[in-house]
Amino acid sequence: MDAPTCPHCSAPLDVVLDLPYGYWGWTGERYELQFTNTTVDVAPWACRHCLHDLRDFHPQDVVSA
Repeated sequence: MDAPTCPHCSAPLDVVLDLPYGYWGWTGERYELQFTNTTVDVAPWACRHCLHDLRDFHPQDVVSA
């Protein structure tokens, strides 16, 4: 069974980030904060490819047949 795909970038959700507050990424000159969401109401999961929130997704809800 293949992993579900991200509804925003269509990449496989083979790794899902438990990263509600974002991360600091090095740009080559300085660190910049990268967000998973722009509001205070943050989804608990994010796509590792596009960092978009996965509000309706939970890894424990995905089962293989």
